[in-house]
Amino acid sequence: MSNYLLNLGVSTTAQSNGSFQADNGNANPLLRSCVWLEGGAQLSLSNNFYQISQALSQTDWAFIEDTADPLSVDAGDIVLVRVFQVSVQATPVPKLVLNAVFGQGSSTETAGSGPSLQSPLSVNGQPRTVIDSFQLAFTSNPQQQQQYWSAPNPADGSWTFCLGAIGGADNTYSFNAGALLCTNPPVGAPIFQFGLDPRVKVGMGAKGSRERAA
Repeated sequence: MSNYLLNLGVSTTAQSNGSFQADNGNANPLLRSCVWLEGGAQLSLSNNFYQISQALSQTDWAFIEDTADPLSVDAGDIVLVRVFQVSVQATPVPKLVLNAVFGQGSSTETAGSGPSLQSPLSVNGQPRTVIDSFQLAFTSNPQQQQQYWSAPNPADGSWTFCLGAIGGADNTYSFNAGALLCTNPPVGAPIFQFGLDPRVKVGMGAKGSRERAA
């Protein structure tokens, strides 16, 4: 089992057109954007959706590939998403909402029997197709919104979420990740939006080929 982190940088000053920042090839993998990292040995992860409270360690993660090609994973691998500020805003402390939507697998690559799944993640035995950090907030108080947007880790100004473990049939799935960033939560504005549509390839021997090549 492996842990894969989709690392995404946001900037409210650079022209982005709704896109996360491009990869800059930084020696610190946690400062690279639109890339997949592998690691997480220092984390105790579970197959669920939740925000990770601790700051990630640079030495615990390594770059494996950018998001231009599908990430190859196997059942049981855990997927995480981290959003970091290119320039950390100290005050007011910004807040964020994470959205992640898995699309149905490509019909041309379906392996095995059974119906096609809309998502390789599941909750209560059913495909988990929409992931939203509002889910965490509404559990405690569904009447409130803005005050329950996710706060960043104070150590590095980033947000990290565990999406859960891969469990779908062998296939290539679209994976749309979006973030809404409010830079003045007491007012509720402005809100900046960012999005990316990488893909994940479950099974089909692709992950083993990558590891042998490495």
